[in-house]
Amino acid sequence: MVLTACLLGSPLGALGRAGGTEPAVPGCHPGSHVVCLGRSDGGHTVHVVVGQTVMVGLAGSGLRWSDLRQVGRHLLRQHGATAERGGTLTASYVATAAGRTELRASGAPNCAPGEACPQFILLWQVRIVISSRK
Repeated sequence: MVLTACLLGSPLGALGRAGGTEPAVPGCHPGSHVVCLGRSDGGHTVHVVVGQTVMVGLAGSGLRWSDLRQVGRHLLRQHGATAERGGTLTASYVATAAGRTELRASGAPNCAPGEACPQFILLWQVRIVISSRK
């Protein structure tokens, strides 16, 4: 199976592709049954098939990530709870039906109390196209 990504760019100019040389999600090993998505995958379209697992890992990098959710048709079933450990937000989903959906999360600056802090919210979004098994 071939995964295809439309490189549309992502926040802060980071470009990448699911399943690159470094795991996007700590402990995630991309393969025929697993797709790993990280911060650099924001703005991309990823193609998967029903039954594949989609793992998301958004590393802190000075940001506090929250509100990871599926937007649109709910074609991904969350496997376990969303977790936040060591500044990384992680979640796992299984593709359950063919169609199109999106995953979104927001990142805000992680500032120490009493220090100047920029005021912005970064939107991370990945479009997911799910096809039936062949």
